[in-house]
Amino acid sequence: MNKEVSLKKHSAVIQINCKELTIIQRKLINAIIWIIQTIPNKLIYEIGLSEIKKMCGIQATDNVNLKNLFQGLQDIKLEFNYLNKDKHQIWSGGSFLSWTEIDKKTSHIKFEMPEMLKEKIRYPSIYAPLNMILIAGFKCSYTIILYELLRDYLTAQKIPLINIADYRVLMGIKDHEYKRFVDFRNYVIIPAVDELNERSDLTCRYELIKRPFSNKYESIQFFVTKKTGNWTYEKNQDIKPEQPDLSGDLFEQSDTLGQSVDRIPEEVLKEIPEKYRVKSLLDEIVKRIDEGKAASYIRLNLKYAFKKAKENPLFYAINALKNNYAGFEVEVEEKKTHEKKAAAQAVKVDKDRQKQDELALEIIRSLPPEQYEPLYEEAKRINAKENPGNPFFIRDSIVELKMAKLYMESHEKNGYQNKDGD
Repeated sequence: MNKEVSLKKHSAVIQINCKELTIIQRKLINAIIWIIQTIPNKLIYEIGLSEIKKMCGIQATDNVNLKNLFQGLQDIKLEFNYLNKDKHQIWSGGSFLSWTEIDKKTSHIKFEMPEMLKEKIRYPSIYAPLNMILIAGFKCSYTIILYELLRDYLTAQKIPLINIADYRVLMGIKDHEYKRFVDFRNYVIIPAVDELNERSDLTCRYELIKRPFSNKYESIQFFVTKKTGNWTYEKNQDIKPEQPDLSGDLFEQSDTLGQSVDRIPEEVLKEIPEKYRVKSLLDEIVKRIDEGKAASYIRLNLKYAFKKAKENPLFYAINALKNNYAGFEVEVEEKKTHEKKAAAQAVKVDKDRQKQDELALEIIRSLPPEQYEPLYEEAKRINAKENPGNPFFIRDSIVELKMAKLYMESHEKNGYQNKDGD
């Protein structure tokens, strides 16, 4: 298949509102658009399941689920032109496909698109030129949406300021997902920007803008440029095709792990599910170790990523290690470790002091009367002065403790004077 498979995707179809599309369905939509734009005008289109897989970079073996996802495009309702870029035409919501049929014997898919939508897709008035092969290599659905959005505005003077609520809709975020902005940023914005910058022909950055007289973020502003030089898909050959995980998880084919595993502490390895112990993640862990990151930093970020990620846990775990998504947990762990060390040190100091006190008591109890009695009287006098009227502090056992303290202080002072004399 040609590595420059391009399609002209209408801006209104890029800017859709749908919270039910999976990453595979978003790739299927691009494949359908390419078919309709490439094949002469037809009422019903037909394509083999194997061809669909190649176009979308899918190595799926579960054809039943893939067929269900394709047929789902007939049932899912889309709202087109969400950001109103196409101001000259009226766009309404509806199904992307009006009819689908799957031949179980031949594994061929037949489909039909609503005529009004098909005409707009075949002859787009405003569109973004997209490389299907590049998009097929993305492993995060948020990256696909962001890439198409930025590609759509690449030649514009400025990308419109996008309200956070609208951006959530474009990303397909459900109302109950990522309610805290810090989660939305860590799980949606950052992974998409990182993958886009690493794996596409674009470079982007963003700024978050707060609501006036408030600490809450209200809008997001993107800035995008095209990478210079002859950037082609060949530079992106490390991208592995999407595997048939319908929840959006990424399964990398295991590479030779070499000596990476030997350098990773067992406590860290325990946080990585067996299927995600692949070269890209292990190499990232080794990088963090070489940077001097503590095992607790790596362990907590891995634990955080595999617990929180809704899709692409592997990609999310790599970014968690880079950006310290588990920052708060790491701080708490470091504080606990510091407190534990301090407590252990305090216990050690206390035991050492107790040994010194016991040794001092043995020494003063072995003193001859001419040394013991003056020291006893001095200790008893000090205790009575420091605790007037309290008979507890003039008991023999308590007085002896004070004698031991005076004896140790006297000998420490003499020791310092001898050192100074030297």
